[in-house]
Amino acid sequence: MYNEISATVKNLEKQRDRLLEELKKLEEEYKKGRMDEETYKNKRHSIERAIVEVMDRLAQMNFLMGQT
Repeated sequence: MYNEISATVKNLEKQRDRLLEELKKLEEEYKKGRMDEETYKNKRHSIERAIVEVMDRLAQMNFLMGQT
């Protein structure tokens, strides 16, 4: 079970890193004027919500592994 949780944690960490990179790229695109404010806000909200979900799952997995 520990190996399964550990693999899940690694996968979640990769997802988190990918989402953070996506957020960074979105910021750059918006600053360059390549999208309107409404599109930017909608995409940012979606990415941030996904990050929160991943971080919540990471916290749960770390709890199961005895880490806080």
